[in-house]
Amino acid sequence: MSGGFGAAGVWCERVVYRSARAEEVASWTVCAVADPVRAVRAIRADARRLAGGVAGGRALRRVAGDGGGRVGAVAALYRGESCGLALDCGGVWVEWSARPVLFLPVVSRTGPRCAGTGEGAGGFGLLPVTGAGFR
Repeated sequence: MSGGFGAAGVWCERVVYRSARAEEVASWTVCAVADPVRAVRAIRADARRLAGGVAGGRALRRVAGDGGGRVGAVAALYRGESCGLALDCGGVWVEWSARPVLFLPVVSRTGPRCAGTGEGAGGFGLLPVTGAGFR
């Protein structure tokens, strides 16, 4: 994963639906990381946290354990392919996706700094998006 002009990375998203039928979006969260291994780790950690105490069953063990799902996801991202995971977390449907991207540099900036610019990026949960269509 190399990009001559920009920096290669992985864009991850988590969409939470209000029901297992995935009809109404409850929240949308993003996370940007430097490489496929970090992307899969972020998704695994988030899935463990959200499914904690819920009968996550085989799907959660595949993602949280040492199964082939993790290796396959990392390999897909290195090949330039997207990957994802979906879980029914106690009646709430959660989908994670990751795709390779090229982050372009910001050449110049004018004006005031955005709030939180100096804060380090973390994982999921830092940037929930709400507004029209989200409750």
